[in-house]
Amino acid sequence: MLISKDENIKTSSIYVASLILKQIQKKKVDKISIFEVSKELKKHDITRYRHLFFGLAFLYSSGIVDFQEPFIYIKNKND
Repeated sequence: MLISKDENIKTSSIYVASLILKQIQKKKVDKISIFEVSKELKKHDITRYRHLFFGLAFLYSSGIVDFQEPFIYIKNKND
């Protein structure tokens, strides 16, 4: 189950992942710093690392992003 009926939608992994992708799209880049992501999520009242972790884990397990410290990369469609 991706979202539980008991979970706050604004802190779900799907919602957090969408905010991360929107930030990358807004900056028009292929990579973004984990620190930039954290700073942007604070603007949406997402301050706990758990929400950030699960959002990134969802993107990684979906094959959308990859990591190379401290950056988050959008994976190429050919990868």
